[in-house]
Amino acid sequence: MFEKNDGLTTVRAIPTGVDLDFFSWQAPADGVPTVVFTGSMDWEANVDGIRFYIDEVWPRVRARLPSALLRVIGKNPPAALVQHDVPGVSFTGFVDDVRDHARGAQAFVIPLRVGGGTRIKAFEAMAMGLPVVSTSIGIEGLDVEDGTHFLRADGAEPLADATLRLIADGALRLRLSRAARELVEAQFGHRVAAEAFGRILLEAVAAIEAVKAPQ
Repeated sequence: MFEKNDGLTTVRAIPTGVDLDFFSWQAPADGVPTVVFTGSMDWEANVDGIRFYIDEVWPRVRARLPSALLRVIGKNPPAALVQHDVPGVSFTGFVDDVRDHARGAQAFVIPLRVGGGTRIKAFEAMAMGLPVVSTSIGIEGLDVEDGTHFLRADGAEPLADATLRLIADGALRLRLSRAARELVEAQFGHRVAAEAFGRILLEAVAAIEAVKAPQ
C-alpha cells in the first residue's frame, strides 16, 4: 500500500517486543529440579521438538537425576504424547497464565529442530529470569550469545548435559538469567519496540513529504 500510494519501497524491521512488567524478573529458583517448555502444542515444530526431547534427551537426564521433572506448558498437546506416560513428564494443556507454571524451573528448554517464527518464547523466558537451553534452530535469528545469555546444545547428549548443568549450577543459572534480562530490557522490551516503530513512522512521513513536494 505504501509503495502504491506513496512510492515508499524501503523495508524496515521492528524488533520483537516483550512486556517487561508482565514478564517480571525473578532469580532462578532452587528446589525440585524442574525443566519447562512453553508453546502451542498443536504446532508441528513444537510437537517434533518435545517428542525428540522426551524420547531422546529426557531418559539421559533422568538416568543421572531421577528426581527431575519436565513440565510442558501449552494448549492442545497430542493425545499420543500425553498418554505416553513418561516418568517425570507432565502436560498442562491450556493455561491462563504461563508464569504460574514456569516460575521455579531451573531450565527452560527450546529443543526445536524445524520451524520459523519470532522465537518470542525465548525472550519471555529470559525476561522472567529462566535460564535457557536451546538448539541452534530454537534460538535462530536472535541477537544472543551462547554462554552469556543462554546455553546452546544440538543433539540429545549435549541437550541433556546442558539441562543437567543448569540444574546443578546455581551460579551459572543466576549469571545467565541476569545477562539475558539485561539484554531483553535494552533491546527487546515493548518500549524499545515502540520507539523503533515511532522512528520508522516519522521517517516514512518525511519520505512521503519529500516525494510529494513540488520539484
